Amino acid sequence: MGVARDPVTAKHPSDPPTALTDHDRSRLRATWRTAAAGPLLGILGAVAVAAIGGSGGAGLAVLLLLSAVGAVAAALLTAVHALVDEYRHRPVARRRLVMSIALFVAALVLLVLSGGAARAG
Repeated sequence: MGVARDPVTAKHPSDPPTALTDHDRSRLRATWRTAAAGPLLGILGAVAVAAIGGSGGAGLAVLLLLSAVGAVAAALLTAVHALVDEYRHRPVARRRLVMSIALFVAALVLLVLSGGAARAG
């Protein structure tokens, strides 16, 4: 007849894990560090643009552009980590895949905004 579902949680033993493991948390910490590096570099870039006499719009465009680069780098890092873990037959939390897709979408939004800031400035 097979293995029955758990009467309390209604989960089958073959269901994928939904809780984050320590491995997933460490991978997501690396994602957040990479994603945070983009805006930090963007602030430094905006300060450099202001130091050479650029407009506020140009500084904002640099900030948004480098934030988008950081988001893409973090999304790629998350996707590559998920692929490597799948190859090694480790469970991959759904949150990591959603995070990667959300970072790609955020990067597209930031690129559109940076284009608008560049035209305005």
